[in-house]
Amino acid sequence: MSAHVRDVDIRPRAGDSFDVLITVSWPFVPAIKVSFAIERQPQFPASPVLVLRWSLLGAVGALASRFIASLDRLPAGVRLDGERLLLDIPRLAEGAAAASWLAYVRSLELHTVDDRFVLDLELEIAAPRNDGR
Repeated sequence: MSAHVRDVDIRPRAGDSFDVLITVSWPFVPAIKVSFAIERQPQFPASPVLVLRWSLLGAVGALASRFIASLDRLPAGVRLDGERLLLDIPRLAEGAAAASWLAYVRSLELHTVDDRFVLDLELEIAAPRNDGR
C-alpha cells in the first residue's frame, strides 16, 4: 500500500458491484469512494481477464483515470483503460501458490451479494491414463 493511503475498505453490494473507500493520510481530505461493477467475467483459458467498470464522481473520474495511467505504477496484470479496470488473473497469480491451479480452471466467476464476494469456480482434473503414460 502507498505511504499516502492509510486504509482501504471494500464493501460488496448486491448485483455484482462493490464500493472501495480509500482513506488517505493527508489532513482534511475525506475518504474517497470508488464504485465498481463487474462488466465481464474471465473466460478460461482463452481470455482469463476480469473486467470491472469503475466510477468516481463523474468527470473527476475521467481525470483520475488519466492521472493514474500516467503514473505507470499499476501492478503487473492490472491495466486501466478509461472507465475499465482489467485484471489478468494468470499474471496476477504469478509467483503465488494459486498459479499452479490455474491450468485446471475451466470457469471462474466473481459475484457479489450484500456484504459478501462469491467465487464460482469450476475445475477440471483429468483422470489418470490407463496406457502407462
